[in-house]
Amino acid sequence: MLQSVQQQTAKHIPRGLLSLLYLPHEWAPLPISHYIKLDANPIPSPPPPPPPPPPPQNIPTKMVGVFRRSLSFPNKAPAISRQTKPRISRHLRSLSLPCRSHPLISSLKEEIANLKSWSSTDHRDAVWLCRGLTTVKLVHDYLDDILQLPQSRESICRLSKWVENVLEDFLCFIDAYGIFQSLILGFREEHVAAHVAIRRKDKTKLDLYTKARKRMAKETTQLVSVVRGVKAAEGTAVSEEELEAAIKDVMEVTGMVSVAVFEGIGASLGSRRNRWTGKTKKVENGILEFMEVSQNGDVDELTVRIEKMRDLEEGIRCIESSTEKLFRRLIDTRVSILNAISH
Repeated sequence: MLQSVQQQTAKHIPRGLLSLLYLPHEWAPLPISHYIKLDANPIPSPPPPPPPPPPPQNIPTKMVGVFRRSLSFPNKAPAISRQTKPRISRHLRSLSLPCRSHPLISSLKEEIANLKSWSSTDHRDAVWLCRGLTTVKLVHDYLDDILQLPQSRESICRLSKWVENVLEDFLCFIDAYGIFQSLILGFREEHVAAHVAIRRKDKTKLDLYTKARKRMAKETTQLVSVVRGVKAAEGTAVSEEELEAAIKDVMEVTGMVSVAVFEGIGASLGSRRNRWTGKTKKVENGILEFMEVSQNGDVDELTVRIEKMRDLEEGIRCIESSTEKLFRRLIDTRVSILNAISH
């Protein structure tokens, strides 16, 4: 009977625990059911640990800052986000030219203003003429630099019909200054010969000088009508092109200075002495050195006449040099406009 019970029990008890069934009574004071419960439910898992307590809410701001700073590099400034970067102020750009604060535009307008004040001067001499011619050449230098800009070339293409008239006006100025350059060169040679003739009292050479003066006066007066016929071409009906306004201003001051030069020299060389007083009539807008040199004079005035002839020769050389530079600049500016159209 006992063996059958043991055999049935051994079927349900693991091998490692069978040895406990045969322990003495004093070693196993409790029943087997206390140690092993075959039909008992599995032991439940222990409950999860409670969540940690929430952090205190009254943490000072300084402690948070110190904690964040300890995690970063203390020797470097914190990086600025893109949203907090200050916006860089930029000037709005025009479609035709740079903004009005551009150095080329500012310099061009400044020299044009100087020419307008130059024309209102009462004291007119050879130095005054040379300063006007030099300033006009400088104005065309700035205009040529402006024409090299990509924005200007785009404007030239949009104003192609208007620019064709501008090219014709430039051609008139080039022709006028080309003729004047030849006239002033020939007159300087006649003047140098007359300077020697005064010392030698060579009447034949002095008569030739008189004819040269009249011829110079007549031809320069004709140039006045040529440059006065050059007017700034009318632009488009609704124009917002700064380049168009700049070219108009340049053409205007070029014509103004050209009239002052040609008219001043022509009127001064064509002045005549009064038969009764022996004095030269006052010529409006005349050039001082050209008016002071007269074709007649007494022997006692020989030294004064030679000195005035020398002053006029220096003035003629200055005018000749300034005219040549302006003549070349007019050609270069016209070529720049043609290149802008072709591109």
